[in-house]
Amino acid sequence: MRREDLPPHRTATYVLPRWKVVYVSVPKAACTSIKWLIAELQEEDPDRFHTALTREVGRGMTIHRRRRWQRTPMLDGLSDEELADVAPERGWLVFAVVRHPTERLWSAWQSKFLLREPKWVDRFCEEPWFPRVPESTQDVVEDFQRFVRSLADVPDQRVLRDRHFQPQTELLTPERTPYTRIYKTREIPELLGDLDAHLRAQGWDGSLGLDAKNETPLRPLAAMFSPETIDGIRRVYGRDFEVFAYANVEPEALEPSGEYDEAAIRMLGRLVERGERIGDLAGRAQRLYVAQNASRQEARELRRRVAQLEATLNSRLAHKVRRRVLGALSRA
Repeated sequence: MRREDLPPHRTATYVLPRWKVVYVSVPKAACTSIKWLIAELQEEDPDRFHTALTREVGRGMTIHRRRRWQRTPMLDGLSDEELADVAPERGWLVFAVVRHPTERLWSAWQSKFLLREPKWVDRFCEEPWFPRVPESTQDVVEDFQRFVRSLADVPDQRVLRDRHFQPQTELLTPERTPYTRIYKTREIPELLGDLDAHLRAQGWDGSLGLDAKNETPLRPLAAMFSPETIDGIRRVYGRDFEVFAYANVEPEALEPSGEYDEAAIRMLGRLVERGERIGDLAGRAQRLYVAQNASRQEARELRRRVAQLEATLNSRLAHKVRRRVLGALSRA
């Protein structure tokens, strides 16, 4: 692989040198589950993730703190010689996983905005499309449609520069990055079979399992996909549909009842409240951590100044003693 072939986001690449595997992650395409699988293969310490002082609303989400990874390099951290060896024709499994663009958009919008993850509230709550806490099915439908309309009308807005909403073709650059295969989420059983066979060929002896992580509670509704909404999704994610061969804009897994019952709407409210509470506590902890670091820095500076003062005083005292001794000697 050449350096100019690398996908654009350095932290999205996970290299397993011993096993000759590279995973390039796509947010909202089973990436939480796959990252935990990669971390297990690399013998990463789970506690390093779980103890991260962040505002994720679940333990599983802490796996996305890339700085917490200790044993799994990124592609751009390899030397040119090491990078040149990373290629499918050299026995490497280089893979990624993509998701139906509309299903991915719905999942990202729901988890980040409808459920109000704390970090996303801070970043986007002033946007005109930011959803309300819903009180009915109609609220959810209208707010999702308004969000899609905004994406289509203002394609250069900052939310579309975030990897959770950025088109998958832009994240993976399949036209230049040499993948062994890009799997669809429905092909994950094939991925696990291929990965198992590849690992065993490298001398691995274990078992693979993939736990469902970061699931969103609501399925999309058919009512959401008006002609305007379908057109908007195609305008933003048309290349994803084309390159990854997804025929229909409407997702397959729709809510069969056609609406959300009262219990589901109440559940959303409870999840929002939980996220807000986690955000409150995490924000408080982060501020205390910053203050603690500042205090430590101040204490180090005070110790440095005290040491300087002591050295100066000792030097002056030594100079006085030396003068007196020399004076006494001269008089003798």
